[in-house]
Amino acid sequence: MLDPVRVVLFILIAVVVLGMFNALAIWTLLRVHPRRKGAIITAAIIGNLMWLFFPLLMTLTPLGRLTRAVFGPPWFAWTCFAILYSVIIGAFSLGGARFARWPSRVFLSLTIIGSLAGFYEAIVPLRVERVPIYLNNLPAAAEGTRIALLADLHVGLFTRPSRLRQFFETTRALRPDIVILAGDLVDDDPYFTPKLLAATRFLDPRTPLLAVLGNHEMYGDPDRAIAALRGSRIQLLVNDGASIGPLWIAGLSDYAAQTPRLRPNLTEALARRGTNFPVLIAHQPRAFDEARRMSLPLTLVAHTHGGQLGIRPLGWSLAGVFLPYHMGWYRRGAAQLYVNTGTGFWLVPFRLGMTGEITVIELRASSRR
Repeated sequence: MLDPVRVVLFILIAVVVLGMFNALAIWTLLRVHPRRKGAIITAAIIGNLMWLFFPLLMTLTPLGRLTRAVFGPPWFAWTCFAILYSVIIGAFSLGGARFARWPSRVFLSLTIIGSLAGFYEAIVPLRVERVPIYLNNLPAAAEGTRIALLADLHVGLFTRPSRLRQFFETTRALRPDIVILAGDLVDDDPYFTPKLLAATRFLDPRTPLLAVLGNHEMYGDPDRAIAALRGSRIQLLVNDGASIGPLWIAGLSDYAAQTPRLRPNLTEALARRGTNFPVLIAHQPRAFDEARRMSLPLTLVAHTHGGQLGIRPLGWSLAGVFLPYHMGWYRRGAAQLYVNTGTGFWLVPFRLGMTGEITVIELRASSRR
């Protein structure tokens, strides 16, 4: 669970910094669109209600779940809007309110259209990425092994069972040999684990289903999350591995862990692999640097969501502004990495240009390339 002192410090800093953007955005909106005062004030109030309930987020109580699910999305959406609007339109408004009026109208229109399109992409379609990975020294018995990679389901209060069913039925139809859930299974609170487990019945019961912890399991109650999955359909790997044929699927714990025993330990994850061919599973792409130091051939991760905003054909995503490995396939020397951009979404049902992804990794020997 998160350190309360750090949470309070984060809230204080966020209130000051985001408060300035809020004030500038509201002031600019009222100045540029004075006839829309009522709508502007209403939107600002709804978008900031979450601040009243921030202390509840770390309680993992029914009230905390409800307030997060109800007030969290408009808070995050308004915060992003306020930052962008205050910077972009604030610059235009330096030339006067009349000068900024049309740029503001265009910005607001694009925001509405983009929000609707992003909402649709988040809750309806599903993208299947088929990725052949060519590996040196791949055992002949592992040739053609198909690994289905799902991640960032963020199962929460408003997660639709029908959407989870779609994820697992689509995965089953792909006929993988192994299914991996690469972290952030639930949205902080392990209370929602039964909803996730109920959906796994739509997967072929003969298919191994493995998972690792993500940062959101660590933000909630990681011990309860681990206990909730113990003995279930999902085999959770916490600095441990599983032998699947000639492969050793090594599962790394997450870097957001607050306790030493849950911090990532790649040596432990590989301790029992013997001569099996290793494939590293982790939640965050930062695991790739450690995998390269250990000369591991393949690492599969998620975490970035592609920023839930991007242009796939151009290989650009919002997450790429902040992270060196943010979407798709990478190779550094003999080591390879694939970053799944998330199957679900976090907090706001919005994925513009970044449709939820299921990745099918097919292992092939380099000699076949």
